Amino acid sequence: MNLRENRIYNYIFSKSFLLRASILAGSFLIFMFLMDSVFMPLYTKHGKEYDLPDVTEKSLKEGMEILDSEGFQPIVKDSIYDEQYPPGAIVQQNPLPFSRVKKGRRVYLVVSIGDKPRYMPRLIDSTPQDANFLLKEAGLDLNQTIYEFSDYYFRGVVMNQSVPPGDVVKKNQKINITVSLGPPPTSLEIPNMVGKSLENARKELDAIGVKLGRIKYSYRPNLVPGTVLNQSISAGHSAVKIDSLSLMVSTDQPPATEETNDSTQKGF
Repeated sequence: MNLRENRIYNYIFSKSFLLRASILAGSFLIFMFLMDSVFMPLYTKHGKEYDLPDVTEKSLKEGMEILDSEGFQPIVKDSIYDEQYPPGAIVQQNPLPFSRVKKGRRVYLVVSIGDKPRYMPRLIDSTPQDANFLLKEAGLDLNQTIYEFSDYYFRGVVMNQSVPPGDVVKKNQKINITVSLGPPPTSLEIPNMVGKSLENARKELDAIGVKLGRIKYSYRPNLVPGTVLNQSISAGHSAVKIDSLSLMVSTDQPPATEETNDSTQKGF
């Protein structure tokens, strides 16, 4: 070993060098420890999680203000039709309410634009039963059924509706329909009205100039209320000299006292 190598060897193994090396190594270890346990957690906010507020059912403005004040980033992701929430109300949020999240987290919101528009279906040319089904399917209600004579529409067919097809309507809106009685009577003979509704019978009598006289009700729980059971003058008689005609009509209301069943009697 020459003189130069001997000096280097003595320096490396001297106490001062070893002390400096130990201090440097210790400082590096302390620095790494601080970076791992202090500085990096502060930078990444490790362990700092918060309950995410529930902003569903609130207005968009109010919900965004709440999230923003709590240190989150509200973002409107989508808008959908929803009949349970008014327009502008928050329907969904992601992450879910009360999730544990860090400050600055993006919160995606879905906002209601109200009930989906409803359009009036076409009821004309359908039967009253089909018309009622179409109304229910559209979220509408059948209010009143009107009967009129018509030379154009077959008997029992819907010939008019109170709201034109294609118009925008509201949920549970009440709709009236007009049903054809067929062509008006051309002869002045008493028509057969048994089995028809009281409203139909009234219109047929008006058409031949005969007044509706007394109406007697008979308890028939198995029949549609208002069904004609009998008429005081038989069908086919001339209506020229007849001033009025009485009808017996079904009802679903039981009589207050026992009465004999006289539905087959004439003249009542």
